[in-house]
Parts: sequence; structure tokens; C-alpha cells
Amino acid sequence: MIRKRSELAPDLRENIRGGLGRAVALDYMAPGEMAGVEFVTLLTLEPGATIGEHPHPDAEELYLIVSGAGTGILDAERFPVEAGDAYLCKRGHSHGLECGSGGPMTFLAILATTRG
Repeated sequence: MIRKRSELAPDLRENIRGGLGRAVALDYMAPGEMAGVEFVTLLTLEPGATIGEHPHPDAEELYLIVSGAGTGILDAERFPVEAGDAYLCKRGHSHGLECGSGGPMTFLAILATTRG
């Protein structure tokens, strides 16, 4: 399977997980296309936009920062993130993300289901 970025339809999303602002999403994989993976999405947050902190009771999610900088949130702990950084929200934990005001931030989000 090959996905060309040029062939993906951008999807404008607002107030993701109770956050603020807008993001443009490119969905590289949907549920059922890869075993155990719910989605693989490249998102670009506008300056000041956020992904609200949210729990993952039955899944794990990896955020890989591709460009830009901001603040990561993991179980209410805040820490700086920039291009090249990644963090994983394990099953039973919560996370979020805030884009800084200096420019947009692009990150890859991969959500995988887990079994108890």
C-alpha cells in the first residue's frame, strides 16, 4: 500500500478533543487498514491551537513532532516539544498538545488499540 501526500484530501478540524483553534489533518490510514492501528494522521496545528488533554483507556497514541514547537502534556505534566521529539501516551493515561505562538506545528499521530 502506498499513500501519496498529494493524493490525500486535507480535513479542517476545530477544537480537537476540547482544545482550541484549528488543525489541518491528512489521514494516511483508517481503521482496518493496518492490524491494531486505528489511524495514522499528519496534523498541522495553527499557532496557539491545542489538542485538549484526553484519556486513552483502551489505546496508545504516539505523537511525533515533525516541525514547529510547543508544549506536550502527559498526565497533566507539561513539557516543551520541538521537531524530532516524540512521546507516547500509554493505555490508561492522558495527553494533549499545545502549539506555540511562533508558527504552526506539524505532528504525526498514530493510535493503536491495546488489549487488557
